[in-house]
Amino acid sequence: MKLSGKYGTWLGREYELLQTSPIDGLMILVQQGGESRGAEWERHEHGERFPQPRVSYTLGVPPEEVTNVHAVTATGELKSGLEVEIVAEDAEGKFEVVVGDEVPTERKWDLVEDHGFHTFHNEPVERSGVYGWLPAEMIHGLKSQVHWRKGDK
Repeated sequence: MKLSGKYGTWLGREYELLQTSPIDGLMILVQQGGESRGAEWERHEHGERFPQPRVSYTLGVPPEEVTNVHAVTATGELKSGLEVEIVAEDAEGKFEVVVGDEVPTERKWDLVEDHGFHTFHNEPVERSGVYGWLPAEMIHGLKSQVHWRKGDK
């Protein structure tokens, strides 16, 4: 299953993209975590910045070499019926999920209190979505859908 993100194909292999359009004339390929794919990949240290792992690697390539550019949204449901967006997965198989600010405050507070979720930019729960890690077995009905493809009208 693809996680929420932007993707494209370069040299026959699919990569995550920093964004769906060039930056300074280059498409930026992203590898989250793991080992570098080569010396030409730039290493980035992120610390505990959500939703990225501590380390990522990027490589700028000519945009004409990147095909099948598209964006994906991955979702699942908690037992309570609450839909979550899945943005990352760790080595232990836990999912990092986001619950939007449109969700009732009480449901967001449950995630903060029961699972250690955080708000964005230290906003109060009443005005923010929340994010955090959940064991994969807590999330069912996983879906990964392309919601935008370059060239679609």
